[in-house]
Amino acid sequence: MRTLKITLAAVLCSATFAIADTNLEVQFVQLDADSDGFVAQSEWTGGFETFDSLDRDGDAVVTRTEFFNRGTRYKSREENFRDLDADRDGRVSAREWKWGEQTMSVLDRNGDGFLSRKEFRCRPNGGRTAQQAGGR
Repeated sequence: MRTLKITLAAVLCSATFAIADTNLEVQFVQLDADSDGFVAQSEWTGGFETFDSLDRDGDAVVTRTEFFNRGTRYKSREENFRDLDADRDGRVSAREWKWGEQTMSVLDRNGDGFLSRKEFRCRPNGGRTAQQAGGR
C-alpha cells in the first residue's frame, strides 16, 4: 500500500510539472508572434523591467531557455558587461564580443567598433534586436 501511495504521489507530481511546462510553452508561443523561436522586444507585451530580467544574456531577445528558467537568478547587464570586457578597458571590442560582427554592429550605435556600457545597456536602434541582425 505504501509503494502505491509513493507511486501515485510521483505520478501526480510529474503531471503537475508537465501542466506547468505546457502552460509556459503556450505563453511562449503566444508571445513569439513571428514564430522565430525568440521573443523580441517588439513582440513583448509586458514591461521592460520584466523583459530585461528574462533576457539574462542581454542580447535583446528572450529564448525558450530564458523564458522557462525565469525563476533563476541571472547576472545583471553590468555583470555581463564586465564578463565580456576581458581587458577591463571599459568597452567591449569585436574580439571580446561572442555573437558576431553583424550583431555587434546593431548595438554599436556610434560605429566605433566598440560597445560602451551605455550601448550595451540600451535597446538596439530602430527596434531591431541582436537576433534579428543575425546573432543568436
